[in-house]
Amino acid sequence: MTNDEIRLFRDQFKYLQKKIEEYDRIVIYRHVSPDFDALGAQMGLYQWIKDNYPAKEVHYVGDRHPTFMPVLFPYPEDVPDSFYDQEHLAITVDVSNKPRISMDHIGKAKEVIKIDHHPLPQKEEQFGDYVIVWPNRPAASEILALFTQTRKRSLRLSKETARYFYCGIVGDTGRFMYQDTDAATLRIAADLLITGFDKTSLYDQMYETDVRRLNILRYCLNNYHLTDKGVCYYVLSQKTMDDLKMTIDEGNLHINTFRNLKGVRVVASITEDVAKHEWRVSLRSAGTFVASVATKFGGGGHDFAAGCKLTSLDQLPAFISACDALK
Repeated sequence: MTNDEIRLFRDQFKYLQKKIEEYDRIVIYRHVSPDFDALGAQMGLYQWIKDNYPAKEVHYVGDRHPTFMPVLFPYPEDVPDSFYDQEHLAITVDVSNKPRISMDHIGKAKEVIKIDHHPLPQKEEQFGDYVIVWPNRPAASEILALFTQTRKRSLRLSKETARYFYCGIVGDTGRFMYQDTDAATLRIAADLLITGFDKTSLYDQMYETDVRRLNILRYCLNNYHLTDKGVCYYVLSQKTMDDLKMTIDEGNLHINTFRNLKGVRVVASITEDVAKHEWRVSLRSAGTFVASVATKFGGGGHDFAAGCKLTSLDQLPAFISACDALK
């Protein structure tokens, strides 16, 4: 990080701590269909606040995850509507644009602070009274881990908090293998490990599999397509997901299996969302910038990891052609 970045971090972190101390009530949001980073950032921040300001009323909200809960993360809280009518601070973590906020009460907050690592979306989808956004960092959990590590010594960083943040960082960096992992990421992760949580147990819980998930992988291996331009993709219809006993959130469960396959430049999982009458697309690559294709189809994301939606499979040929055309 440059000196200018460090100064900006310092000012933003000072503001975040000031607001946490100012409000008696806080609710922490993350994005829908949560991943390791969204949940790690949310629960890590929640635990840190409760460890250091136990008198505050703090809540974590969102939808459930079919496999991460309750082993890695607790089920989200069912907060009564009366809470939102009281003065409170809302903090969002790992949420790029307003439609992806899980839960719909954020408009009742007196103030909203956004903490994220995705590029800023289109102006109409931006939100937040105060924004801490660092697109060059690989995980929202890393940003918040650095926040907690740079507070005064009287504010503790517990094993539980460190474990949540570490989980989020590991998840969004592909176990430190993705391109945006750098020396700062490794230093922050190492300082989390110093707290003494059981890293081996965490990895076991994060990557434990079962026969059901192996069957999903078998389907993907038997039904993927590969273009002569190196675009690999697989399609999961609702019927297929029902047969495999999987949820829509597991559509990209095995996308990284194909990411480092020789000859593959881009990988896409295309999963049907019957409730929304669309197909959810996840994009990954080991070295090809994919965000432009995601933007073209109404989505966005990082250089090497992005997402978008297709209104129907009639758009699939155009989508694959756009991926083929990537340089």
